[in-house]
Amino acid sequence: MKEDVCTSRKAAELLGVTPRTIQLWADAGILDSWKTPGGHRRFYLSAVQALSAEILNGHHRQPAAEENRAGPHVVESSAKVPVTPVKILVVDDDKTLLRLYELTISSWGLPVELTLANDGYQGLIEVGRCNPDLLILDLQMPNIDGFAVIAALQQQKLLNQMCLMIISGLEADELAEHPPLPKDCTLIQKPIPFLRIREQVEAILLSR
Repeated sequence: MKEDVCTSRKAAELLGVTPRTIQLWADAGILDSWKTPGGHRRFYLSAVQALSAEILNGHHRQPAAEENRAGPHVVESSAKVPVTPVKILVVDDDKTLLRLYELTISSWGLPVELTLANDGYQGLIEVGRCNPDLLILDLQMPNIDGFAVIAALQQQKLLNQMCLMIISGLEADELAEHPPLPKDCTLIQKPIPFLRIREQVEAILLSR
């Protein structure tokens, strides 16, 4: 029996993302696909359904704590000004550091939505799911590393839709052995400079 196939648009509808995200996942090897002689990408429906189940059962979305919300206004006629939270995606294979990111960023009391991913594969999935305003990326990870994540985002022209902060322990000569990093990214050496990250979050908030 011939297996059911679907188009990029249908796959996007089934997964609840944009067709561009489907292209990103296909280019990165997250979602298996092939192209017809006419150049149109096709997907096995079973692969789309499997990825959908993986996202539903294994995502790492971690909303920031909300204990620091401001209390009610004394003057009842004063309406709150809605603030769009900054969407932050942290991609790092060190689970201890991910926990540190979560605790520190949640303690700021800023309007943020924090998502954590523990490898490049999950990071690319979360980019398509949450469309981050700020991507904090580790370069050294197994399988799909930070350089591969950047290459996939560049290929789909998604980097201009977010701020990119790269946290790395690599020295300059080690970085030179890899493809050049985007010119408009922020490269910071470890240990994690949380003050710099907070300044970037505040800058995004002020720009709105």
